[in-house]
Amino acid sequence: MPKQVLIVDDEETLTWSLAKSLSHDRETYEVTTVNDGETALSLLNSTIFDVVVLDIRLPGISGLDLLVKIKELRPATKVIIMTAYGSSEIKAKAHARGSLYYIEKPFEIEQMRSLILKGLKEVEARGFNGSITGLQLPDLIQMNCLSQITTALYVTKGQRNGCIYFEDGQITHAEVGAVEGEEALFSILSWSTGSFKFIGGIKAPRITISSNWEYLLIEGMRKADEMSLALERGEIDEKEIAPIDESTRMLVKNISSLNDCTGIVIMTSEGETLFQRGHVSGEIDVSHLNRFFLNLTDILAGITNSMPKKVSFINQGKMVLIYPFKIYILILLFNKAVLPQETTLTIERLVARYQM
Repeated sequence: MPKQVLIVDDEETLTWSLAKSLSHDRETYEVTTVNDGETALSLLNSTIFDVVVLDIRLPGISGLDLLVKIKELRPATKVIIMTAYGSSEIKAKAHARGSLYYIEKPFEIEQMRSLILKGLKEVEARGFNGSITGLQLPDLIQMNCLSQITTALYVTKGQRNGCIYFEDGQITHAEVGAVEGEEALFSILSWSTGSFKFIGGIKAPRITISSNWEYLLIEGMRKADEMSLALERGEIDEKEIAPIDESTRMLVKNISSLNDCTGIVIMTSEGETLFQRGHVSGEIDVSHLNRFFLNLTDILAGITNSMPKKVSFINQGKMVLIYPFKIYILILLFNKAVLPQETTLTIERLVARYQM
């Protein structure tokens, strides 16, 4: 995959000329050009660039100030400073703020090309490539926190992808699908197998975790042990963990903890069962119930111009609740005919919380 190079200069003719000339190296790196610091900073927030070529005099934020922000945001990014107003003082300031190279205008295209290639080699030369086997996620997290570095840990298990962000020895953010914060971190910590990679210098897009990392590890490992024990006892099956998305998974986890909830089923509108826990199928024909709910929804929508948010009925002294949830149908079974108001409100709150 080609490396990424960003060129920032307010002279559009220069950026166009550089991009055109450097396109001969497109198999090695791709060039993006912008003409002001604010646009560059916005790009740097969303894209990882290996090398940034930066003019000192820019409209708005200055090149030297932008250099400082680049080093804060992307410490691993190499920066080449260029200017038509060179001096030993400016050169010293540029190096002090973290620039890799310094070049004065006018320059030959080949000079710039040589510096970019040199900067890319510096990127490749830093750090190690390889793999670690046999480690668990808590080991990796502990290593990062103790080393007090800023990095992102990307974790994959099957079709599930998660990310944990670290800054100065603390966990600042985690995400799995639409789930964020501690819930996402604990979900990732429950994965016993998978693959991972670190990308250094990446800060979290937002701060969602403030608890101490040692507490988070202990709590996450406790929750993971609970899941492992439930698997061993046969209370849940490994296939129950997939293929629903993470926010739906968290909904299931929270509702399952409610007293008297004896079964949960998640189905598609086509009747495919994506998740099942408990004894719902043994007591109710869920496929027929799915069709009944869809037909009832169509009928009510024609009468009231709105879909029902919930359908409930009592079957042999047990409460059955049906919710449209995202693109799924959620069926809940309780071992009593009347639910406490607190339980009902909790279910409504959880469904609304994870609906997005």
